[in-house]
Amino acid sequence: MSTWMELLYIAGAALAAWFAYRIIRNNPEMFSKENLGKSFFTMGVLALMLIGFVALLVFLLKH
Repeated sequence: MSTWMELLYIAGAALAAWFAYRIIRNNPEMFSKENLGKSFFTMGVLALMLIGFVALLVFLLKH
């Protein structure tokens, strides 16, 4: 990989970190216990649905 690409990746990562810091600083309740609980529950339900869907596809491919 060229040096310019590495510099662009580093600059992009720094820019993304700066935007994330700014968003978190302006909206600190985003990471409250209640909001994180809701998010983890939703992600858990979606993960179980995805596991079930993949299992169904595997079952259909075998028969």
